[in-house]
Amino acid sequence: MALRTACVVLAIFVVTLWAPVAASSGRGSVYVTTLPPGATVWMDGNYMGETPLYLDGLDGGRHFITLTHSGWQPQSTAIDVTVGRVTTVSAVLTANAPAPGASPARPKGTLTVRGATGAKIVVDGVTMVAPYELLPLSAGDHILFVQRGSERTTSRIRIYPDTATTVSLAPRGDVSTGTQGEDMLAALADYVPVSDFTVSGDVITIHYKGIELECAAGSHTYVLNGKPGTLTVAPAFVSGRPYLPLSLLNRIASQTGSAGH
Repeated sequence: MALRTACVVLAIFVVTLWAPVAASSGRGSVYVTTLPPGATVWMDGNYMGETPLYLDGLDGGRHFITLTHSGWQPQSTAIDVTVGRVTTVSAVLTANAPAPGASPARPKGTLTVRGATGAKIVVDGVTMVAPYELLPLSAGDHILFVQRGSERTTSRIRIYPDTATTVSLAPRGDVSTGTQGEDMLAALADYVPVSDFTVSGDVITIHYKGIELECAAGSHTYVLNGKPGTLTVAPAFVSGRPYLPLSLLNRIASQTGSAGH
């Protein structure tokens, strides 16, 4: 799939694993991975295959790798192959910029949920349709809600452009229940006006009808009117919008409602 919107910044990491491998005498190995996968690998001007790719029997010393992928910018890097070792190359590619005058399209990936027989799957508040295979989603963070009978779980998942993401659910009975299972995330803007909260990095601050609350994405702690508390589900960002546990939002709503009387 050719994606036109620049969505991720190039990052190439070259690591030599200091563990002996079964390579020819005087030779080394290279393992190349890319996000998205399926990139064509050229080494020293020669076609080698597509990622993920393991190359063995390489001469020790400096080599040059170029990675190409339809819809993504080509990337090149120099690597040093060490005799008897595996050098790992991991690259995050950058999508091509949109053509002049073209409307940018949001990059997409897919989600597959395994072990979901009999479960209700909700992503960002939208109920998915079984069998939950290769569901198209925009690249970025999403909120996954799973309900199987009385068991409920909420988690954050990340979808990468042009990449299939698979989530495997725990067997039924292995999921925590009670307060943690019953809580889920909801959009802060649905409960508090945008003008009454601020976002600075991962920190979310609310000043609303006598409520002063501070929490952070990924953290289970918060401070409400100077009193610390603990959350069963950590706040998160979905498409740049803050999502907070529903129990906390209901608490804010009840306190502001009382203050209004």
